[in-house]
Amino acid sequence: MTYSYLRYALIALFLGLGLLLHVRLGFSQAWYLYLAGLLLLLSHLVFGNVWMAFSSLKRGNPQKAEALLRQVWKPGWLLPRNRAYYYFTLGMLYLQHKKLKEARGHLQKAVTLGLRAPNDLALAQLNLAHIAYVQKDFDKARQALDAALALQPTDLMIKDNLRKLETALGKQN
Repeated sequence: MTYSYLRYALIALFLGLGLLLHVRLGFSQAWYLYLAGLLLLLSHLVFGNVWMAFSSLKRGNPQKAEALLRQVWKPGWLLPRNRAYYYFTLGMLYLQHKKLKEARGHLQKAVTLGLRAPNDLALAQLNLAHIAYVQKDFDKARQALDAALALQPTDLMIKDNLRKLETALGKQN
């Protein structure tokens, strides 16, 4: 959180100092401060706090992850990879709050946009399969489970949960 507030402070500082220099000495002395402030602002718009939120969620701090995701102004402006992890993190947070419909929508967006790591993609597919299983849509659950298994995740917890869901789906057939 401190990092994002520091970024806001630096944006304000560079733009404020640029304006001060512009008024006192002219644009030729202030352009580099304007540029620095605008580059920091642009970096916030296209990268956001997505990676900090994702790592907070991985470390077991969902409140901090939610707070960081709320600071993303326009998710549509994020770079595609960052947007995928934005939706992935948001979907996982909705899943923790037992809001299955919203979680499914966000996780599907994340899968469509493409997650970088196979384990992350497998986790998204596993959670989509879990949501479909809870909603008693066993065909979609099987499809998502097969997609997750095809990724051959290396995380032991994901593998274990895949086996459990596969066993549960086997009992339904």
